[in-house]
Amino acid sequence: MPLSPHLKPIVDAIKAAHPDGLTLDELSEELLYKPVSYGEIEEIIGALEKDGYDLEDSSPAARPEELARVLTAARALTAETGKRPSPAEIAERAGLTPIEVRRALRLGRSAGTAKPGVTDH
Repeated sequence: MPLSPHLKPIVDAIKAAHPDGLTLDELSEELLYKPVSYGEIEEIIGALEKDGYDLEDSSPAARPEELARVLTAARALTAETGKRPSPAEIAERAGLTPIEVRRALRLGRSAGTAKPGVTDH
């Protein structure tokens, strides 16, 4: 099934931004604010896979040092702003990507060390 014409610019932009491939996490970041339906996301995935993109997550798991950076950044931002920081805000402060922040927060949850008020959203 050919790619819907209105999705082609989205797929082209994703391919241009990730010429060496991307993971499903990275794809979700790319599509986060795009007006696409679940079915269209499946269509985008199909088009990317057809073009040779392997969307399996082969990146390393978060390390405890990253979790420490994320928690330190989150606490500082919370103290400064009085609100819960987003993963993007934490990433900027910690020198990580939002995906790395989410992985670190998942590591923290699985280890039982994530603090209340710091969520993966």
